[in-house]
Order: sequence, then structure tokens, then C-alpha cells
Amino acid sequence: MLRTRQDGMNSQQVFTDVACTLCGCVCDDLSLTVVNNRVESTKHACDKASTWFQKFESILNRDRQSKDFCTVRGEASSLETALKLGRTLLSDACHPLVYGLSSSSTKGQGLAIQLADRLGGVIDSSASTGHAPSVLAFQRVGESTSSLGEVKSRADVVVYWGSNPVESHPRHLDRYTRCGTDTPNRTDGTKAFLIVVDVVETETARQADLFVKIDPGSDFEVLWALRGLVQGLTLSDENYGGVRREELVSLAEKMASCHYGALFFGQGLSQGSLAHLNVEAVLQLATDLHRHTRWVVRRMRRFGDVAGADNVLCWQTGYPFSVSLSRGFPRYQPGEFSACDVLENREVDLCLMVGAEGVQQLTQEAVETLSEIPTIVLTHQSTELPFTPTIEIAVQMYGVHSPGTAYRMDDTPIPLRSFFESDLPTDVEILNELLTGLTRE
Repeated sequence: MLRTRQDGMNSQQVFTDVACTLCGCVCDDLSLTVVNNRVESTKHACDKASTWFQKFESILNRDRQSKDFCTVRGEASSLETALKLGRTLLSDACHPLVYGLSSSSTKGQGLAIQLADRLGGVIDSSASTGHAPSVLAFQRVGESTSSLGEVKSRADVVVYWGSNPVESHPRHLDRYTRCGTDTPNRTDGTKAFLIVVDVVETETARQADLFVKIDPGSDFEVLWALRGLVQGLTLSDENYGGVRREELVSLAEKMASCHYGALFFGQGLSQGSLAHLNVEAVLQLATDLHRHTRWVVRRMRRFGDVAGADNVLCWQTGYPFSVSLSRGFPRYQPGEFSACDVLENREVDLCLMVGAEGVQQLTQEAVETLSEIPTIVLTHQSTELPFTPTIEIAVQMYGVHSPGTAYRMDDTPIPLRSFFESDLPTDVEILNELLTGLTRE
């Protein structure tokens, strides 16, 4: 919804129901007041989102003052010249990598997959450097899940394990689990009981009704002790992962006796060489709890539309990330076809990056390869890259300059609307231009 008011020389516009893709929450109830092409104030937005929206406004102004939004080898270039060179590089590549996708929208992600298929290359999203172990665990043991709306309406016990949403997902507590400090009471006058399990006392832990501090690296041990208690077994040791047996018994009883429970886990649980086993233990704990009550498990997804990239890749290739199309059909192998691995092993001779957010998660060896091979980068913000791209094209940001679709952390698609105009192209337009001009069959 848009309201406009003219006040002398000032033009004020109020945009409501704006969605924010800064984190996996994708809050879609924001209101922005735009005065003379500047975001003057925000409503319902967290501090991180307010700063984020201000950043895109300033970039838009700079783009309008200069047409040099496209560079070739670090020098300003026309878009036509860059596209011509890009088609040549893609046509000549023997084994290219398409990487990123989390800052794109559903249509752009689909075109990126189509381009990788046409070239017989590898396609990967930033999920491979984040929650990849979680996906592997889901594939092994399944998951008990729900929408965030169901959690908000039904959960009376909420657990955050290895996650600090007060800092990483500021509105998650209030908007989706209803156990934050600013959360209105439920109809029965109560809030959800908040439990935090972590290795340090975070800001979220300080707000919790119960904080369970565990030793670093002991998640698996503690989870399996809880599984035993939920199944009716008796623990023999006095301490598990730094937690006293009596404390674990109390926690298991609280989880088993609730009406509806929801467990959200973050990268504190899903990082490390055996992180998939930690996630498997969480998922199996939820299955064990189903003997007593209803429990669901959800990941605390990271920045941008990572969930959307996973979904689009799944419905078009059958796999969520790390997919090779070099043989004419999809092959899935995390650890072999992941962006970090193919770059470190120098198995690709070109990289097309649809969004530059994932660069920061790559290893130094992978970045060194990027500096040695041709690279085409489509980015929506002035991100400082650790290498000079062969071609860099600034594109519009979905949900800011152009409409689109993003997936929330619970895999719910959220429509995005625009509130700034821009003379930049969208990544859909660029990918279409690259596809239609390819000489390679």
C-alpha cells in the first residue's frame, strides 16, 4: 500500500507491508517513509533493517549520478561491451561455476540454473558454506517441521540451541515465537516458555526463562542424553557435556510435558566436521518427543533468500545445492561439487556469481582461484570483493528496486515489492541477455 503527500518542495511517500530480506525472517509488515528519495523513518523494522534500507537508498542516488555501473577488469565500461565479453567468456568456458543466488529472486535463480545447464557446469548456492550439514541430516533422518505461523499460534515451549536471535534475527522472538520482551501476551495471558542452550551466555540467554550452558563441542553428548531420558532410560553419569544430570532430567520433563514445542537451531550447532550428526540428533530428539507431545525443528537461516535458492534448485534439479550438470543430468555431491571445493581444486575455468554475499564465506584458496580465472559478478551493492572481477555489473535489489519473491526460513514464499526506482538492470535481464547470446549449444 502506498500513500503520497506533497509538502512544498518535499514529496513524501509511505510504503506499507514492505518485506525485508536481510535475514531469514523476511518480515513483511514494515512501513517505510520516503522523503525526496530518502528513507526518513521506518516502522516495525529492527535496527539492522533500518540501517540496511538506508544503505540501498544511498547506492541508488550514486547510480543515478553516474552511468558507470558496469566495469570490465576494474575499468568503467558500457553494458553492451560487458555483455559481449561475457557471452564470449561463457561460450569458451569448458567447466564453469555458477555461484551465489541468495540475493536473487525466484525467476533469477531459475535462469541461473538454466544457464548452468546450458553450459554443462556446476551450480551452488551460499547454503554450501552455511547450513549444508543440516540438509544432509534432513536427508538421512527426515524432519518434523511447520510454518512459523503455526509456531506463533501454538507453541508454549520454545528452544533456541546454538543460536542468538536477539542479535542475528532481532524480531524472531517477538514476531514468530511470542516469547520476547516486547511480545503481547497470548489470549490466555501467558507467553511461551523460552529455553536457550548454548556454550556462552548470550543476550538471548539473558532473556530466557531457562538457560542451559553446555561445554563447547558437547552438543551431541547432551542431545543423546536427552534422547535417553525422553525414552525413559536412566542416566548413569553425574554430568553430561557440562550439564548436571538433575538439570537434564528437568529439561527433558519440561520438553515432554508441553502442549506444543518448537526448537530452532543455529550455526553454533550446525558448524564443524561432524555437524550433520549434531543436527541428526536434534531431529531424532523431536521424533522421540512425539511419543509424548508435538515438537517441530527449524533452522535459523542466514542472510538473503538462501531458502529460495534451495527450493528453486530442488524443483528444477532435484537437489538443494552443490549440483553438477556436466554430464547432461544433475549430480549431487556436497564436498565435491561445492563452490569451495571446485575452486580450491581448480576444477572450474570460469565463475559467474549471481550476488556477491557468499564470497566472504569462501576459503582463501578458493578466493585465490577466483583471482586467476575469468569472473562475472552481478551484485546489487558496492560490496568490496577480495579480487578484481573480469566483469562486474550492478543490478537492482529485489524488494528495494524491483518486485520479486523470497522464501522465509520456514520455506514460505513472501512477495517482495519495490519502493525505489532505478535505472540499473535486474539480474533476470542480464542472465537473459547472456543466455540468448550464447554460441555454445
